[in-house]
Amino acid sequence: MLVNPFIRHAGKTGYFIATLFLAMIPLASYFALTEDRKRAITILLLAAPFVILDGLNMFFANHNLMVVSNSFGTILYFYIVILLVKNLLSQRVITANLIYCAISIYLLIGILWAGIYVVLEGISPGSFTGLSETTDLLYFSFVTLTTVGYGDVSPLSILAKRLAVFEAAMGGIYMAIIIAMIVGRYMSLQAEQDSENKINLKK
Repeated sequence: MLVNPFIRHAGKTGYFIATLFLAMIPLASYFALTEDRKRAITILLLAAPFVILDGLNMFFANHNLMVVSNSFGTILYFYIVILLVKNLLSQRVITANLIYCAISIYLLIGILWAGIYVVLEGISPGSFTGLSETTDLLYFSFVTLTTVGYGDVSPLSILAKRLAVFEAAMGGIYMAIIIAMIVGRYMSLQAEQDSENKINLKK
């Protein structure tokens, strides 16, 4: 995510490497969900056109191709986020995997919204101001998600403004809920351990 904007403009080789990086997320999700074949196959079916079209855009730079590619990517990331959220809510014990899952969801939400903004800008050019290239929308997405709001890139159209508000609200709500959930489960686990220790001491 950090190196993608730099290497994507480093000729065809850089673009190819950036496409491989993009493919790693759905591939990692596929291997993590190999026990659930239906979900794994769905990820592959969504990832295939996304990666292929993004790769073709390297040779045939086309506006419509870019929009369709990012549309598939947005749907793919949305599906992966839904699966990870379900996995997060199903875990009852606080582990390192739970923390990694929570962080992954937050980062994927930022990437997901960046894809939505890219599609919007592709369909309706001029929806955002201050853009020098489409990768600026990834920067705008995380600035909005974290409610930092520098203002150098900003929404211009009504739809873009409403989407930005929704993302900012989602970022704040997600952090509040996840932190409350993790703290609550940790306190519950501690209470159970204290109760077990008291019972053992009485014995």
